[in-house]
Amino acid sequence: MLVLGVDGGATKTVCVVADENFKILGVGLAGSSNYHVVGVEAAQKSVALALKRAIPKLKNSIDVCCFGIGGLNTKMDRKIISGFIKPLVTARKHIIVNDVVIAFHAATCGEPGIVMVAGTGSIAYGVSPEGKEGVVGGWGWLIGDEGSAFYIAKKALMSASKAYDGRGKHTSLVEIFCNHLKISKFENIISKVYEEMKPRDLASLAPLVTQAAQNGDEVAQNILEDAARELALTVKALAEKLNMKGRFTVGAAGGVFKSQPVWKLFQSEVQKHVSGAELTKPLEYPVIGALIMGFKNQKMTVTPDVREELEKDLKTRLEK
Repeated sequence: MLVLGVDGGATKTVCVVADENFKILGVGLAGSSNYHVVGVEAAQKSVALALKRAIPKLKNSIDVCCFGIGGLNTKMDRKIISGFIKPLVTARKHIIVNDVVIAFHAATCGEPGIVMVAGTGSIAYGVSPEGKEGVVGGWGWLIGDEGSAFYIAKKALMSASKAYDGRGKHTSLVEIFCNHLKISKFENIISKVYEEMKPRDLASLAPLVTQAAQNGDEVAQNILEDAARELALTVKALAEKLNMKGRFTVGAAGGVFKSQPVWKLFQSEVQKHVSGAELTKPLEYPVIGALIMGFKNQKMTVTPDVREELEKDLKTRLEK
C-alpha cells in the first residue's frame, strides 16, 4: 500500500510518499501551489514537479493521496483546485483539504484540539471532542491574517516610514530595510513595495523584524509582541467557538513561530487565557499530517510515536 501526502502553501509545495510500514519512499519539493498567489497554471506546475520528484521510480499505484492546499476556502476553490490536481496523479482515493487541516492532523494525530498556522497568512483550525469543526482567521492579507508574516512585515514597514518622517519612534528597521532591499534612500522603498513586490514577497521581510527585536529595537519588539497576542487571541476565540473543555492539544505551524520572541509570548498568552490548552512544539513538517490523513482513510492507526518516526525519517531525507 502507498500513501501520498502533499502540503501546498503560498511559499512551497512538499510531497511525501510512504508505505504501509510507515516508511518514507520518496520526497519532492517545488514552489507555491496556492493558486490565489501564483495563478492556476503555476500552482499546477508546482504540484506536478513535487510529485515527479517524489515518485519517479515507484512501480506500485497510489492507494490514497491527500492534498493540503492553501487557499481552499470556498466551493469554487475546491472545484478549481480539484480540477488541476486530480489529473496529475492516479489513485484509488483523492482527499483534498485546506493546508490547515493537514497541519491539524500533524499536531494532534487527528484527536480533538486546535492548530494555529502562522506563515505568509494566519488561520486556526480545530475539532471539538464532539467532532465539531471550526475555523477562525484566514481572511487574507488585505483584511485579516493578524499575526502572520505579512502582518508583521506590513506593521514594520509602516513603523519605519513613520520613523523616517519623524512621526514615530526611531527604529533600526529603516536601515535594515534599506540594506536588505539594496536601496540608497528609504523613500525608494515606495517603488520596491508597490511595483516590484507581491504580498508574499513582503512577508519574507518578517525575519528582519525578529533580527531587529533581538538586537534591542523596541519598535520591532512591540510589533512581535502584538503579533503573538493576535495569534493567541485567535486560538482563544476558536476554543470558545468550539466550547473546548478539559485538556486538549494546541499545535503551531508556520514560519512565524521560528521567531523565538513570538513563540515564547504566544505560549505564555495561550497558557494564560485558554483553559485546558496543552501546547506542543511548532511543527517542522505539516506534510506529515497529510500522510496521517491518508493512513487513517485506510483504517490504520497512527500514534504519536509513529508520527515522530515519520518526522525523523523525513528530516533525514531532506537533510541529505
